[in-house]
Amino acid sequence: MFSKTQSLQAFAYANGITSIEKVLNPNTGKKFIATNTDITMRVADKVNDDLQGQDYSVSWFAPEDGGEASWMLHTTGTANVLGKLTFAAAPATTRVVDFEHAI
Repeated sequence: MFSKTQSLQAFAYANGITSIEKVLNPNTGKKFIATNTDITMRVADKVNDDLQGQDYSVSWFAPEDGGEASWMLHTTGTANVLGKLTFAAAPATTRVVDFEHAI
């Protein structure tokens, strides 16, 4: 189960991370992410070895089989999105707090 999902950039900023590496454990053959702050993460199979060309997210991953929970780097889930609009946040002075009184 995934929770606490955020962009890789937001996760890095919040945790003081300035670099990550995708590493192969020669003993197990498994890949993982190592950071300059000693945070390690699982890595999803779809993450490119060179970490280029994709949008990434980080989630807290708790295996359904009861295994140890940890952070996981994965591609940002947009496979089922048909369209997207984004909006700049309104300045704090123009936000409407009480919609009924704004009419």
